[in-house]
Amino acid sequence: MRISELADAAGVSVATLKYYQREGLLPPARKVAARLAEYDDTHLRRLRLLRVLREVGEVPVERLRSLVEAVEDADASVHDVFGVACDALHGAPPETGPDLRAMADALIEQAGWDRVRPGSPDRDHLAALVGTILDLGGGQDESAQEGAATYLRLVDELARFEIGAFAGPDEADRDVLVERMVVGQVVYGELLLVLRRIAEEHYSAQRFAD
Repeated sequence: MRISELADAAGVSVATLKYYQREGLLPPARKVAARLAEYDDTHLRRLRLLRVLREVGEVPVERLRSLVEAVEDADASVHDVFGVACDALHGAPPETGPDLRAMADALIEQAGWDRVRPGSPDRDHLAALVGTILDLGGGQDESAQEGAATYLRLVDELARFEIGAFAGPDEADRDVLVERMVVGQVVYGELLLVLRRIAEEHYSAQRFAD
């Protein structure tokens, strides 16, 4: 397909497509003439991924570049690419003290997630959230500990299901796998938040409305 057809199929402008090309975020097109290049489904998938990252995930271009480099690194495992994608989605964590980081690490250990990178930025994201909960007066009593265990169990089940769903005929295609991961993190993550609000409205009515 030509550049205008690719832009239409991906739902982006030709100017945006050319910008991604200049930034090295798209694979080179196949030259068929001096002033004519052709694109294929590889470019379409990459553009759709970039669009979700930019429009839904609000990921800046500099972090997109690190993700694309990981996708195109033949020596990087799919797991490594997932890690880079997670880091790109959420950016640098806020600074936290060692006590909060130790509490976050203890929660991860409690869940049994012993394959999480020691330097994962999400450890510090979690530490910052733990600090916020403590500042609000939560997280100290027995009921809070029981609540934490419940959340860990539910999240563990969800993550196991989502990662298991990645396996399939397209497993070797990095762009396809990363796109699924991004959709899970960004789009379905938002879906979970909305469904949670709807469900809590239902149970709030049951408990408090009357």
